Amino acid sequence: MKILIAVIVIVVAILVILMVKGGFRFSSSTDSVANQQMTLEQKLEVLAGCGLRLAEPFTVDDLLTSWNREDYEGAGFNLVLVGLGMTEEQEPWRNHCVNLWHFDTECIQDHGDYKRIVERMAEMTQGSLLLENIQDYVDVEEGKAWFSFSCQGKEIKVDCKVEDDWVDGSIFATFIDLLNTTDPSMIYVYYDLGGQDCIIGCVSKENLKVLQENGIKFVPLA
Repeated sequence: MKILIAVIVIVVAILVILMVKGGFRFSSSTDSVANQQMTLEQKLEVLAGCGLRLAEPFTVDDLLTSWNREDYEGAGFNLVLVGLGMTEEQEPWRNHCVNLWHFDTECIQDHGDYKRIVERMAEMTQGSLLLENIQDYVDVEEGKAWFSFSCQGKEIKVDCKVEDDWVDGSIFATFIDLLNTTDPSMIYVYYDLGGQDCIIGCVSKENLKVLQENGIKFVPLA
């Protein structure tokens, strides 16, 4: 018995030493990647492994023009997703990431606004959903808005509900249904930021599963 107690004491002492030196850490099924302290580069690496990466020619330095490193390296992935999903803050306003979009739902003011949404929804699929002849009409005062496009030879027109300058959230069902037809392996995803803005993306269904397993709370766009 004394020998057993001595062995247990030695093992515990070794584990404590390893933990202090940073070479060992306990983990559990609830210790997701999203809950860990990570550098900006580590967070970007996790997202890149799920198909969400900086587009060329952008680098970490471009993200640091918007927020400080300390802000990005705070808890969770919210700010990194915002930085990745936004455009550069100067002309020509290129997207930091092809298939991720920091989207403000209060964005409909004039002609061209729905056209830009259609173009971005198609762009994020990276070829899985090809849309052509994109047009729109927006007159908030008149209370009328619509957009149209062609997909696989079919002409599609969608009438939009007008409520001040808020986007009609029901329009996204059109793109969800079309993508499910043209490429069932891909899916539009949504990340709630808790305000009027959100993150919309497009990834493979396999990558969505990995994101969720890592505790990054994307869900299918609906």
